[in-house]
Amino acid sequence: MTALLLRADAGPAIGVGHLSRCVALAEAAVGRGWRVFFAGDVGGAGWLADRLAALGVPVLPAVSLATQAVDIGADVVLVDHYGLGELPEVRSVARLVSMEDGHFGRRAADIVVDANLVTVPRPPDGSPVLLAGPRFAPLRSDVVAARSARSARRRPGTSPRVVVVMGGGAAGEAVRAALTALRDTGAPMSVRAISAAPVDVPSGPDQHFTVRPPTIELPALFAAADLVVSAAGVTLMELCCVGVPAALVQLADNQAAGYEAALAQGLAAGLGTVADLPGAGETLRDLLENPEARATLAAAASAAVDGRGADRILDACELTVREAVESDAELLLTWRNDPETLKWSRGHQVVAEPVHRTWLRKSMTDPNRLLLVIESDHPVGTVRFDRADEVTWEVSITVAPGDRGRGLASRILAMGEGALRARETPATILANVHEDNTASRALFDRAGYTETNRPTDGPFRWLAEHAPD
Repeated sequence: MTALLLRADAGPAIGVGHLSRCVALAEAAVGRGWRVFFAGDVGGAGWLADRLAALGVPVLPAVSLATQAVDIGADVVLVDHYGLGELPEVRSVARLVSMEDGHFGRRAADIVVDANLVTVPRPPDGSPVLLAGPRFAPLRSDVVAARSARSARRRPGTSPRVVVVMGGGAAGEAVRAALTALRDTGAPMSVRAISAAPVDVPSGPDQHFTVRPPTIELPALFAAADLVVSAAGVTLMELCCVGVPAALVQLADNQAAGYEAALAQGLAAGLGTVADLPGAGETLRDLLENPEARATLAAAASAAVDGRGADRILDACELTVREAVESDAELLLTWRNDPETLKWSRGHQVVAEPVHRTWLRKSMTDPNRLLLVIESDHPVGTVRFDRADEVTWEVSITVAPGDRGRGLASRILAMGEGALRARETPATILANVHEDNTASRALFDRAGYTETNRPTDGPFRWLAEHAPD
């Protein structure tokens, strides 16, 4: 049984976003039958600590992480923390997974996860896998459940319901500034604000304001809301997943990239910083009075984040990736000449062993090719990338014939993409798929690839995945 040790902290100064992501991962891991432990401070986030307790996850003190990993027999240690620095001692005793937010929390790890809306260039540091983008955002089960509840919600003809939340820290001054800006629009509304500190802002005519402490029911409040005014931290991913219109406030430097990306991608409206809120009345009034604009934001946000990020991260923990070596020649040739592989390849001919061995030796030294082998307890597939231009790569994937039908193709592709992104900064990854290969087309559809306008290649069609920007 796999053992997972999660390491994060929560508190008034840093909020609860790191802890929330760890709770999401704990839920997914417990669902797989893994043994799960959490180490760190859960101060100020009792509702999330209660969730860990309900899952049967012990909360340990924050001591030597490597020692803890050995003591509990951890196979995987996941760190979601900006202040711990490099952790080579942990990598010497377990697989290390590191959650990053752009430049924040960066360290070398066996698997790096930057589950944000924008891709930040990351100099190679020996980390073999980089899982990048909102597909990997770990979100709690109650957030995913709220997504389903939101899709069935209809409340025409009523004044807008607004939720104000400024992150787990629930900074009172930010909540007060947001309520004041909402009041000054003069629009009718009902507002539920979340704040650990007392906040008193008188409402205007046809307005009703209530302030309540942080609650585990927040995702349900999102699902019932017409608009959420929120900080642009981890809560932004939750709002996208639920599919609720949002107006964002940038509270901290580590939120700047996500804030700008959300605005650029049309996922939310922007209100600036807390200091800018007195001038945000026009933006808020437009959102409150324009349900069509809110619906447009909600649809784009929901499409960007599907809520399955925790499982994708754990999938990666169950596989490893390495570059092909000459001793793989026989295995790769067997996969290449398999009848099902030949059926969908651009060249249907069987490859002779001497030709294959020459090709493999050249591939291993070609800077414009990356040939990978994906393994569990044995090799389960291969992914090849060929450079088309400076920022574009073409992908080819083969699942080991004996491992087909096990749902591994998506995992193998994700590991391959992660290995490429750990070494290069691709803007676009292309796939050339036979028009009758429905399984391959479904694989790339699920991975976010879309049709391109590149010229067709006989019965083959070009699909592309673009890096978030």
